[in-house]
Amino acid sequence: MARVKANAWIFIIAVALLVFTSYAAFGVAANVKKYVTPMDDGNYLVKLQVTASGAGIYAMQLIDPQAAIVDVFAPKGWCVVTDGGDYLARTGSKPIESGKTVEFLIYSKTGEIQYTFSVFGTMEQLGKSGTI
Repeated sequence: MARVKANAWIFIIAVALLVFTSYAAFGVAANVKKYVTPMDDGNYLVKLQVTASGAGIYAMQLIDPQAAIVDVFAPKGWCVVTDGGDYLARTGSKPIESGKTVEFLIYSKTGEIQYTFSVFGTMEQLGKSGTI
């Protein structure tokens, strides 16, 4: 009887560890806040505040289904490119460390935007994609 109880506890602990590690691997790895400000020229300034939740973030991808991105600016140490619909930012030396926040600026043709974002570590996607 004692052996059955011990095996049951081992099983429960193993399942709890599996659930915990799965949540860490597949949960959202970044908190992204979006602030939209209208500009005098009819475009909009979109400020994204990206805060890492776990491992360092070395890259970020945004997908803009409206392809309304006009211009982009990245923080020091980051490189960013866009074709209007996809936004890719990358760094090799200045990752967003856990608990730290970095701001990205986007000029957009519209203020009514909803981006899908993904963040990446040095080689792989961190967590799952989100929507802002």
